[in-house]
Amino acid sequence: MKTSYIARDFLRDVKKRFPEKSAALGAAFEKRLSELRAENAGESKKKRRHLESQIMPGIAAYETLQAATPRAEALETVHGYVERRAWKLRRIFLRLMRIPGLYRRVPGIFAKQTPRLFGETAGFAAREYQTDGGVWRIDMIRCPYHDACVRYGCPELCHCFCDSDDITYDGLHPKLLWHRTKTLGRGGDCCDFSLKIGEEKE
Repeated sequence: MKTSYIARDFLRDVKKRFPEKSAALGAAFEKRLSELRAENAGESKKKRRHLESQIMPGIAAYETLQAATPRAEALETVHGYVERRAWKLRRIFLRLMRIPGLYRRVPGIFAKQTPRLFGETAGFAAREYQTDGGVWRIDMIRCPYHDACVRYGCPELCHCFCDSDDITYDGLHPKLLWHRTKTLGRGGDCCDFSLKIGEEKE
């Protein structure tokens, strides 16, 4: 099983910040992660991909850090793990956007890949408004990141994942417009995703 970037960053972080407690914190993290895996063992393969890569390690790290830091600081720390990864992804996408004309294909790529990676079998549910003509516009009305964070009593943790989307996709190209006014994780009734080809911003 591939180690999540959150698990990797957490273990490196506690070793540096809390050397005298790092072994105990690492053991507590692994124990909590094992419990979460057992409680979610019956989920689909596609949903487990999200659970394993970010959701369960994020919850385990957040809960474990609270034994060493205040809750707000623990949240900020996990947010940092997710944010750093988002900036790395952004740099990769920015390099890709240098390929002439590739930006025009991005809404279509999102329209094709969203049902496959973020479909109902992965725990998501969406209303589609437009997924052609250079426009990808959907409302995500159910999200396993939000569901899990609410279920485990840490709805505020979902903000980390919402913020990572905005870091990764906003402003990738002057003529590729990313827009979102609300998310489930920030208290909205949906995540209103919009990505479209538009005029270059001033």
